[in-house]
Amino acid sequence: MKITKIECIPFLVPSRRAGGAPGPGLRYESLLLKMHTDEGIVGIGETGETPLWYTGDSVESVIGFVRQTEKILIGADPFERERLVAQLDRAAKYSNQALAVVDCALHDIVGKKLGVPAYQILGGLSNPKIPLGWVIGSGPHSTPEDAALRAAEAAAEGFRSIKLKVSRRPVEHDIATIRAIRDAVGYDVRLGIDANGGWDYFEALSALRRMEKYDIFMCEQPTPWREIDNLARLRQKVGIPICADESATELSHVLQIIQRDAADILFIKLAKAGGIIQAQKWVAIAKAAGLPVMCGCMAGTGLESAWQAHFLAADEWMGRIEQENLGVLIVNGRLETVKTPVTDDLVKNVPRVEDGCMYPPDGPGLGVELNEDVLAGFMTTGKAPVTVGA
Repeated sequence: MKITKIECIPFLVPSRRAGGAPGPGLRYESLLLKMHTDEGIVGIGETGETPLWYTGDSVESVIGFVRQTEKILIGADPFERERLVAQLDRAAKYSNQALAVVDCALHDIVGKKLGVPAYQILGGLSNPKIPLGWVIGSGPHSTPEDAALRAAEAAAEGFRSIKLKVSRRPVEHDIATIRAIRDAVGYDVRLGIDANGGWDYFEALSALRRMEKYDIFMCEQPTPWREIDNLARLRQKVGIPICADESATELSHVLQIIQRDAADILFIKLAKAGGIIQAQKWVAIAKAAGLPVMCGCMAGTGLESAWQAHFLAADEWMGRIEQENLGVLIVNGRLETVKTPVTDDLVKNVPRVEDGCMYPPDGPGLGVELNEDVLAGFMTTGKAPVTVGA
């Protein structure tokens, strides 16, 4: 089997619940990749949202990556995933989201060819259902009462943990919101916070000390991503476990964090790590250090959620903590996909989410079918698809 051509299709995915708030939301800029083969099998992949500040990639840079690596991809055997990913990783520095969308399509092709779900070629079904944690944004107009209501809704739907975005408002507002959430859901639901690197060291130290009494199970990325030493200093001075996200991108970053005792938990996204092949190595390092790993998403459609579900289902280590593979829920404004089925997603059969758990699709490859009619409506005006190869 050989790869014959690759289509790169820019599209905008509407979010019906931007930042976790009800009502009409943003439209996330994303890219769909179709990888064609000489046997007629087409693998699909999705970048999810492409925020330059987080991954360093954009729709344009992903297209540029595919164009620049044409000689590596066109004519290659998609079964040789390890070799291809290694070549692509060497060919472009810090293009992890671009590498990830290629990885996604490769796994879809291999699973389809073998007639098995992607999780079967990754290690089997270790986690038949994946417990989820819900994320609550902290927009400029959000109130503690709003956040408490959304937390209560998620807990009632079966979510085992809640994570609140902090640092975007004064710390007094964040503390009031944490207090309101605790009053709403009690202490049986785990409550975490995510600062997205928004505090400096002293702001983080003060804020976390004030928040300790609310039994915060972890604080994600309290200081900017380059400040690994400050994560280590904080970890020694506060009672809230520290989670590294933006600081933990490359494999070398994960090693540095472990060597400096800078985190209690690590946070991964396939788009951040460069796809499943790279993520498996990333998680193996974390497992060797005994650090739990939480997986987030890039506000993608059911396609991105399915890809990550296979990764989470196949790795036993990823079944030890709630995961945040929430893209299909965020963009469709849902807390589940069974009672209120999703009918206007990029894929026709989105992953099942019920009672706060996601179930990996069991069809061949990623197990989802592209919805071409919906794709036509999502296409980005003024940005034409780009085809590489024959």
